[in-house]
Amino acid sequence: MRVLLINGNTSESITQALLAEAQRNAAPDTVVFAAKCTRGAEVIASRSAEVVAAHAMLEAIAAVKEPYDAVLVGISYDTAVAALRELLSVPVVGMTEAACHVATMVGSRFGVVLPGARNAAFYRERIVGCGFEPRLAGMRVVGSSAAALYADPDSSLELIRNASQALVSEERCDSLVLAGAALVGLHRQIQPDIPVPVIDGIACGVGMLESLVRLNFPKPQAGSYATPAPARLDHIDPVLADLFSHPAGQQS
Repeated sequence: MRVLLINGNTSESITQALLAEAQRNAAPDTVVFAAKCTRGAEVIASRSAEVVAAHAMLEAIAAVKEPYDAVLVGISYDTAVAALRELLSVPVVGMTEAACHVATMVGSRFGVVLPGARNAAFYRERIVGCGFEPRLAGMRVVGSSAAALYADPDSSLELIRNASQALVSEERCDSLVLAGAALVGLHRQIQPDIPVPVIDGIACGVGMLESLVRLNFPKPQAGSYATPAPARLDHIDPVLADLFSHPAGQQS
C-alpha cells in the first residue's frame, strides 16, 4: 500500500515532520511518501492563504508521477479534501477530521488544543462541517501562532500541557485533539501527564486510510463526490489542466 502525504504549507521542515510521524504509525507493508506545495504560505494562518494553498495542493497532486493508493492531507484545516475526493479515485482523509473521528470513538466529548487565536474560528468551522460540534467540549489556544510554536518547541510543550490539563479539569473532556501541523508528534511527549487520550491527526489519518484501502469501496458514481465531467480550464498549470480534463486521478 502506498500513501501520499500532501502538505499545504511550503515549509520543508514541517513536511518532513509530518512524513516522519506518518511513517512511524504506518503498518509495515505501507509506504508513505510526501509532496508539498511549491508556492503559497510557509505556514498558513489566514483564509486567503488557505485559498492559495488549495490551488497549490491540486497542482502538487496533479504533478505526482509515483503511484499511490490513498492521500493524507497534512494541513490541519483539511484544505482541499472535498475537491480531492471529487477528482481522485482513491481514499482521501484530512488530519483534523481523522483526529476528531478517533476522539469521538474513545470518549463522549473531546477538547481541542490549537495554535494561535486567529485559527480558532477556522478549526471550529472544520469541526462543525464534519458534524462533530455536539461532541466538542471546548477549545484552548496556545501561543501567538503555529509558526511561533514550531520555532520554540520546548516552550510549546509546557503551553500545550497546561492547556490540555485545563480542558480535562474544566470541560470534563474524555479525549483531546492536538490541532495544527506544527504540533505533529507532540502528543507522545505530553500523554504521560494527561489522564485522557491525546490524539494526533497524522497518526489517525494513516490508520484510517489503511482501513479504507483494504475495504476497497468503489469510487462513487452518483452524488457530490462522483467523478465530475471533464472540464477545460484556461491559463493554469498544464498538469492541473490535465487532471481536470481526465478526473479520477491515478492510483497504484
